[in-house]
Amino acid sequence: MNYIKIPDFVFDSIINNLQRGYAVCDGVDYSSKEVEKSSEYATGYSRATIAGVLDRLERYKQISN
Repeated sequence: MNYIKIPDFVFDSIINNLQRGYAVCDGVDYSSKEVEKSSEYATGYSRATIAGVLDRLERYKQISN
């Protein structure tokens, strides 16, 4: 089994990004007119969050190999 080393600040940043993405999705309010509370906004935000996390993890995987 191989292990991938990720600095603490990167790990914390990834966790932080995922928490913010979750908060945006959790804050969807279908009755609100605010763009930031719309499902479309949450979808775009979560896609960007996932893409960013995948990119960072892939970079560290490549560095470790």
